[in-house]
Parts: sequence; structure tokens; C-alpha cells
Amino acid sequence: MNFSGHSSFQEVLQTARTQVQEYLNRADETIVAVARSAPDGVSERMMKLIQRKGKKVRSTVLALIATAGKELPEVDRVAQACAGIELLHLASLVHDDIIDETTLRRGERTAHVEWGNKVAVLMGDYILSQAMRAVIHEKEREIPLELSSAANRLIVGEICELDSTGDVNISLERYNRIIEGKTAALIEASARIGAFIAGFSKDDVEKFGKIGSHFGIAFQIIDDLLDYGVGASNLDKAKFTDISNGLTTLPLILYLQHEPENNKQAMQELLTRTAEAGVPEEICRRLQKSSTFDKTKEMAMQHIMDASEISDSLPKNEHIETLKAFLLSMAERGN
Repeated sequence: MNFSGHSSFQEVLQTARTQVQEYLNRADETIVAVARSAPDGVSERMMKLIQRKGKKVRSTVLALIATAGKELPEVDRVAQACAGIELLHLASLVHDDIIDETTLRRGERTAHVEWGNKVAVLMGDYILSQAMRAVIHEKEREIPLELSSAANRLIVGEICELDSTGDVNISLERYNRIIEGKTAALIEASARIGAFIAGFSKDDVEKFGKIGSHFGIAFQIIDDLLDYGVGASNLDKAKFTDISNGLTTLPLILYLQHEPENNKQAMQELLTRTAEAGVPEEICRRLQKSSTFDKTKEMAMQHIMDASEISDSLPKNEHIETLKAFLLSMAERGN
């Protein structure tokens, strides 16, 4: 499979999905079966949630790597793992939307808006339990451990982020600790689980894990930019959500670290008034003028290139080539 230097994220993602479509389709069937077999009051709500189709980045990464070994694995085995990853991701989104008071997700009203906070929390809990159940019979015992570890790291990352809400002096180290948990952990787990299924060596499993971690960190940094509308196309959520929720993401961290004191003080004053009309746009304008968005993009690119370099040391085949193209295209994703 040849990719041009101008292949978009969506084009590469579509190619990747096509290569592992059988596994993704079976994972979808597995998730639907889980929803249909749920008790009354849960089943119909879960069906509504799973009908809101996402990009399936995590399960695509898992399936690409799982099928990159010497022999193709059983379809059901990959599908169960993909279902576990996607269910864990869905549970995290339900809970995130409650925490962030988000009203729209993928163009639809969020669970807590639709059913109230109490039901939404319990729906997230139920889906989380089903994620763990999806891999409970996996013969490679590292796989359920990877999934549960990712869930733990995700929760700790969220708590760390909540503890940092409103802190405009958050350090780069703390920011990295947050996103390594809340975003990178699940993509890292997807990569490692795929490598375990494919039968790669312990050293290669570690390499895939590092690729997943770099991928996840870059993914979140690009999300930070998209929240300001930088490079955005067809966003399915409102802009300026992060600053409205008191979250200091990478663009602001870099601005406050490198700008002169008078600019920093002016920005900090603006950050106390983010609910006022026009203030988020003014914050965005100042970040743009300072080249902070360019610096942020450069940091995402460094993680992408680090992951790409690691991928060069792995066995060569079509699916690894697609994974690398996937990485390289991510800096240009628009949603």
C-alpha cells in the first residue's frame, strides 16, 4: 500500500479500517449483542449510545497490529479485544461529558443531558463493566491486565486534571502526566494488546506500547489545538470547551512559560473572564499572534516522529506501513 506525502488523516484512517474491516465489523456485532442482552432500562439507552459512531481509532490500531504478525489471528479473538477497548472508551466519554458538563457529543445530546447525571453515571459504570467482561476469557492473561491498567490510568489522569482545574501555572510535566493517563493510556493499551495477539516478542510489544503512547500524546495535543479551532473541520463539539472549563492545556502552558511578564498578566486576567462574550476569541487571537499554536504543533510533530522512528525498527509489512502512515497523517487531522 503506497501513501502519498499528502494523504489526509481521514484517507489513511479509511485505508486502515478497510484492511481490518472484518475484525471491526465483528467487534461492532459484539458490542450490539452486549447492548441487546442488557436488562430493560439499560439496553435501549446503551443502543442509543453505540449508534453514535466514532472514528474507532483505538480499535483500528489494535486490529492493525494484531494482524501484522506472521499468522492471522482468529477473528473473534481480535473482535473481543476491540470491543473491550471501544466499550472502555465509550464509558470514559459518558463520564467525561458529565464532568465537563458537555451538552453535545458527535452531534447528539450527551447522556447526562438526555437522562440526568445519576443515570448517566450508572450507564458509564455498566459499559465499563462490560468492557472488562469482553476480555475475561482471553487466553493471554496480559490482555485483561492491559485493559484494566488502562482504565486505572485513565481515571487517575482525569482526577489529576480535575485537581489542576483553574491552575494557570500548571507545569508541562503535570500536563504530560494528565494526558498520558486520560488519552495516551488507552491507545498505548490498544497497541500492546494488538501486539500480544499477534505474538510479537516482548521487546516488540514494548516498542508498540511506546508507539501507542507517543500516538496518544500527539492525538491529545492536536485536540488541544482543535479546541481553539486551529486546523478544525466539521468539529462535532463546541470550540473553547477547555478554557470554559478552567483547563490549562498545552497552548496556554507554552504561552505563559515564554511570553513577557506583561503579556502573561494580561492573559491571566482574561482567563478569569472566559464566560464573557468575546473573551475566548481574544485569548485565541493572542495565542495565534505569539506563534504559540505553531510551537504546540511542533511538539505534537515531535511525538509523531518519535513514534515513526520506533516503527522503522519493527518487522516490515503492509499493516505496519499503514500504522506509520496513520501516525504521520495525524498532525493534519481536522476533527
